[in-house]
Amino acid sequence: MRALVWSIIPEPPQGTILTRLAELLKPLDGWGAFRPGARQAAVVALLFERDGTLFLPFVLRRADLPDHPGQVALPGGTVRPGEDAWAAAAREVTEEIGVPAGAIHPLGAAEVVYTAVTNFSVVPFVAWLDAPPHSFVHDPGELEAVLEVPLERLLNESEWIVGEEEWRGPQFAWEGTWIWGLTARLLVDLLPKFRAGLALSDRTPGPPAPRPAG
Repeated sequence: MRALVWSIIPEPPQGTILTRLAELLKPLDGWGAFRPGARQAAVVALLFERDGTLFLPFVLRRADLPDHPGQVALPGGTVRPGEDAWAAAAREVTEEIGVPAGAIHPLGAAEVVYTAVTNFSVVPFVAWLDAPPHSFVHDPGELEAVLEVPLERLLNESEWIVGEEEWRGPQFAWEGTWIWGLTARLLVDLLPKFRAGLALSDRTPGPPAPRPAG
């Protein structure tokens, strides 16, 4: 892997950014366990660079899906019985946005999040995509689109709001839709790790902590 330095980093980092991120994450073989009795899922925060800017891809789910319809999510999905969680996450990235599993370089995992509404226990992985395609090819059977969101925007507290429906928790607007709910809860844990790994100043805070679901 090459050393990466972007304009948003005030000073050259000690070691590569990817190495620093990996040190802040749990190892692939030691991330923990799913909640007993819950439906198991794995997602990927897939970091990539385009024209000197860091991005994360999100997927806009179709409105007619049974789980989390019409919502914005990180690429990922259900872990099949007997399937390794990271293998499931990489498989889902390939199926959903057309990125070959071999092009995804895992860095580690963050905290498992449980959502009672759909009984999903979700492990979020962080990975690096060396050579992003000109545009991601989404699965039309499940998705409406792929959204490329600049990481710097996600790390800016002023971009996150809590609306009149406080049960929705923190929300982030992007291209006519919103990141909220389970995905926002995952980002609450992930974004501080990105901030620390990128050596951003304290003047670039992340989203507020989500409010407990009713």
